[in-house]
Amino acid sequence: MKRRLALALLVLAGSAACGKNPGAGAPVPQSMNESVAQFFTAVKGNDLTRMGQLWGTERGPAADNMNPAVLHQRLTVIQKYLDHTGYRIIEGPLVVPGHDELRTFRVELQRTNCNQVLPIDLVRTRSGGWLVYDVHLESAGSPGGRCPQAGTGTRP
Repeated sequence: MKRRLALALLVLAGSAACGKNPGAGAPVPQSMNESVAQFFTAVKGNDLTRMGQLWGTERGPAADNMNPAVLHQRLTVIQKYLDHTGYRIIEGPLVVPGHDELRTFRVELQRTNCNQVLPIDLVRTRSGGWLVYDVHLESAGSPGGRCPQAGTGTRP
């Protein structure tokens, strides 16, 4: 009887360890700067799998909570918009008023033809780590397009 119970517990523990979530496994970064650095490294390397582990909500990584086909589509778009030759953090982490779980960084994307500055929001997960939450693609400029020309005065 004890042998069967021990075997049943072993099988139960093994199946729980395997889980149903293929995205689980890579740890969520514990520091905000580490999250930003790892995310932009994944973007530059076109590593959509790692991007999905570093992008998410307070519930955790998108790779753990999103339909894989939808996730792949969204990450492909994000990767195209944020593709860069280098980046640097200009400012942050900044507190987001009214949202203790969010922080904002201002990041300069260095591209072949120009540099583009955009905000990147991070969210603290329920488990205590930090994930990229909003990459503000509207501020990233057109992927592969020309950079906006600097304003030269007051045009109508």
